[in-house]
Amino acid sequence: MGRHDFFSKYAPRPGRLRFAISRVAVLALVLVVLGWIAISILLAPAPSNEALETVPLDAEATSNSSENENTDSSPSTSGVKVTVHVVGAVKKPGVYELPEGSRITDAVESAGGLAKGAHPELVNLAAKLIDGQQIIMPGASSESSGQVVPVPSADAKISINTADAETLEELPGIGPALAQRIIDFRTKNGPFNSVDELDAVSGIGPAMLEKLADLVVP
Repeated sequence: MGRHDFFSKYAPRPGRLRFAISRVAVLALVLVVLGWIAISILLAPAPSNEALETVPLDAEATSNSSENENTDSSPSTSGVKVTVHVVGAVKKPGVYELPEGSRITDAVESAGGLAKGAHPELVNLAAKLIDGQQIIMPGASSESSGQVVPVPSADAKISINTADAETLEELPGIGPALAQRIIDFRTKNGPFNSVDELDAVSGIGPAMLEKLADLVVP
């Protein structure tokens, strides 16, 4: 009886044993959860900077595109010049140098603008200038702004894209009717790209075209 009483006194009771096991299980579960969180953080991919870098790249592309558009629509800045002779109904007829890529309207502005009685609707002001080109603004009288309009020199070539009927009649073999057909042709079909295209005008054949070749420019 004495030994039985001794073990009964010091043996763990069932309630205490279950409580101890429960605490161990909870502690183990907590450790597992914390370990899973730590591993997830360590294995997570680093944040990407790709989105931040996209903005400056797009802005740079837009800037380059704008620069290209401005370059295409503006006269050349390379320093190359074209020399043209502006006569007719302008305030300051004469020879002018303009940047390559300039247009007839720029040449007219350089010559002081339109004089009284000018007919700019008969001229393609948007056409690009060609070195050595003569620009005749139709509608000029013998005087403009109190000064006599200079007469082109004998070796000056006539532009078949800008000359009026009176100027075209100065060419050999071209009378009023043919001069008007040339004007009607360029009005309907656009400016001549070369002197050879005069052959398409009714009344101008190979023989006349040969005579005009050294006297006119597009």
